[in-house]
Amino acid sequence: MTEPVAGIALALVIVGLALSTFVTRTSFLIAGAKLRLGPRVEVALRYAPVCTLAAIIVPDVLIHPPGEVIDLSLLNPRLIGTLAAGLWLCWSRNILGCLGSGMAAYSLARLFL
Repeated sequence: MTEPVAGIALALVIVGLALSTFVTRTSFLIAGAKLRLGPRVEVALRYAPVCTLAAIIVPDVLIHPPGEVIDLSLLNPRLIGTLAAGLWLCWSRNILGCLGSGMAAYSLARLFL
């Protein structure tokens, strides 16, 4: 069951993924102006990038490999860095400062906690 996929099976997986990516990405281009989304759907789609980013970041910040447990304590350096970056971004709206403050807080937390 843990054998790697090889040969024709690997080629079929690659072709299938390429085809599904092509179809989903070009469907709106092919449909053009014929397909109109409703206003509620358009408003909902505005939040898709933020939801995707949150779905990627939150598990990485809160769940750690040794026991796969959620760590909400202030001894979690990833959480400290994320909170510092979020506060900086809310305060100044400067993305470079956000990255710098988040990495500085994370590094200091890793060194001293």
